[in-house]
Amino acid sequence: MKIISAFVFLHSCLAFAADPESLFFAKETAEDSTRIALTIEGDQVYGSQSWKPNADAHGASGTLTGTIAGGLIKVVYEYTIEGSTQSEDQLLKLDGDKLYIGDGELIEGKDGRLKLKEPKKVTFTKVLNKVPVAEPKVGTPERKAIMDAMRGPVSEEIGKPITFTGNVRISGHWARFMGNVATKDGIAPKDEDAASQLELDFFALLKKNPEGVWQVLESGFAGDIGVRETARDRFAKAPWVLFE
Repeated sequence: MKIISAFVFLHSCLAFAADPESLFFAKETAEDSTRIALTIEGDQVYGSQSWKPNADAHGASGTLTGTIAGGLIKVVYEYTIEGSTQSEDQLLKLDGDKLYIGDGELIEGKDGRLKLKEPKKVTFTKVLNKVPVAEPKVGTPERKAIMDAMRGPVSEEIGKPITFTGNVRISGHWARFMGNVATKDGIAPKDEDAASQLELDFFALLKKNPEGVWQVLESGFAGDIGVRETARDRFAKAPWVLFE
């Protein structure tokens, strides 16, 4: 009886263990743009935030790390502005398809980080709207179509049939893949350069053509973000959420 109970408890825990959730929010105006990308894993939150004025002026961008409870997100925002690195406490409030940025008085702490003087008096007036994205799971027709678009060129480059493992993200008629490539039979290619490439991460940016067929615009293996940044620069009209 105890063994059965333990099994039920373990199964219950696994069933309710949520996969990480990626959310994107933005406010775009004639004066500036504010963008926030969040990944929520249990009660842990991490992501990025940027503010860019449309005029020829400096913006600010950096990372977010913190926790979430009941829709209230407490994070530390570490960012760079005008060549200077700073950090501050920040409160965000998640409400459906809206993300509110808290506004409150900041004071400098002993560690140099700006802290909210009175967190309970923070007001939430600045609102960002959710940016719709899709991350199709393995086996779905859309994901298969994207994989098929990449498979031929990459198999030819490696010299053997290959498989992909990683994340597909779609925004409108654009998509990107980030992950890994391996040979289908599990045996490394004889070509040493090809074998070395398979040890690196793989990135691809795709777009649907007028007939609705996915086509690869930019792709490659890299040990850093070089391929992703090249794609961002070459295709400035691609949705920003694909590069987060």
